[in-house]
Amino acid sequence: MVTPANTADFGFRIDFAQDTEDPGRIFRAFSGLIDFCQVTDKILIKSLDLDIEPALLLSDIQQGSITVWLKNVLNYSPDKNSKHLDLKRIIDYLVQVKSHIFVDFIKARKTIQNKEEILDLQNTFIALAKNANTNELYIYTPPSDKDLLYSIDKLQLPLSELQAADKLYYLTPKSNFLINQDFSISQEARDNLLVEKTIESESEMILKVKKPDYLGESKWEFKDNRRKVEAKISDLDWLNRFKQREVAIYPGDAVKAKVKTVSKYDSQGELISINYTIEKVIEVIPEPPKNQLSIFPEKDLDNNK
Repeated sequence: MVTPANTADFGFRIDFAQDTEDPGRIFRAFSGLIDFCQVTDKILIKSLDLDIEPALLLSDIQQGSITVWLKNVLNYSPDKNSKHLDLKRIIDYLVQVKSHIFVDFIKARKTIQNKEEILDLQNTFIALAKNANTNELYIYTPPSDKDLLYSIDKLQLPLSELQAADKLYYLTPKSNFLINQDFSISQEARDNLLVEKTIESESEMILKVKKPDYLGESKWEFKDNRRKVEAKISDLDWLNRFKQREVAIYPGDAVKAKVKTVSKYDSQGELISINYTIEKVIEVIPEPPKNQLSIFPEKDLDNNK
């Protein structure tokens, strides 16, 4: 058992593999864990509708395996909050939520597969908030799906920094728990969990080539006036001719193409992601000589370099 500093609320311990390369990974992992805790605390306080700024204090660092103990503090103005505000209950709530995420939620998961898992997590947060009596009006709302996934995403960096032989523990003053280091969630999976509505459209566009994909395995990079556009080309006939050098195209040239656009929105109507697919390349428009007027104003291009 690792002994905490007298006033610490929680901590982390890394049993690192000795004589291994990239020693900086341990400190990057700790930095990422602290970032996750700070982001999560702010999201939780926002959901409680309190005019409070949460912060973390470094309570202690212990040698051997590296152990960091942290303490939650709350900065607030008495003029903007109730005189009956129980700071200890709020801090207990913040600690309990982080404990639930580390000890229960990601323990047996490799990822998040559906919205029901997010809903279960939100319901747990509400139950913990009610139990801690954090709101004197007894009104509790969970963090939004977007905020919650943003918080959980912050876990991926510290987990990815560690090697297989490293062991990461979440610590409380009375116990320690091994953290599942196999948990991850991709950008695509996060977007799909948030999607409430998808809109597809097709149109002809003229896109200025910024970075071709010569291997044919990833997206091309274009400019549409001031916007950066990354698009996959599904016109296989044109791609084959391009690979066989039957079509010459260089950065600065443009393509006129039939483009499919897929826009995804969340329940609040906010755009989550937009994907472009070039279904048909109609023609290649060579870059005009410098002394001729381009269809793309030079001042616009200069602003996007």
